[in-house]
Amino acid sequence: YPRAIDLPIWVATGGNIHSTINIALKGLPIVYAVIGGNPYAFKPLVNAYKQVGKEAGHSEDKLKVGAHSWGYIAETTEKAKNDFFWPTKQLVDNIARTRESWTEMDRRSYEYMVSDQGAMIVGDPKLVAKKIIKLVEELQLDRFMLHLPTGSVPHEDLLKAIKLYGEEVVPIVREYFANK
Repeated sequence: YPRAIDLPIWVATGGNIHSTINIALKGLPIVYAVIGGNPYAFKPLVNAYKQVGKEAGHSEDKLKVGAHSWGYIAETTEKAKNDFFWPTKQLVDNIARTRESWTEMDRRSYEYMVSDQGAMIVGDPKLVAKKIIKLVEELQLDRFMLHLPTGSVPHEDLLKAIKLYGEEVVPIVREYFANK
């Protein structure tokens, strides 16, 4: 561990159609950075990836799709949303200074991003599991990665979020898909 031979390389993209097509043509697994807007807007990209890859002669079992989202877990959704706001605002505001397509985050835009239509997966374990399940199903994901904040929330809170993810969120998600 880890395996050193024949490891598949997953290629990340922020949702650019040209990147999606290039990755599909190579038959490599793709990971979408679902960190803004409506996560379900990635569905046409996923469909294009699979269609282009298949037309390029790659088998469906090689055309894997993953997603990565920002998130945070606490005992209650209110606590998770409150704890995650300021670190996320700082990060987004810093990115907005260097990228024209980004804007600084206010509380209203944050509330949208952590809503059912938003890309961030923030809440209590049951809500987080529900959002992950919906995202996996809607985008037909083979892999999902939740990026918890590092260095921007108190260490004890981050450890608690990791524990909640492993002990509560993951079992709910696994049980759901085991019964499908």
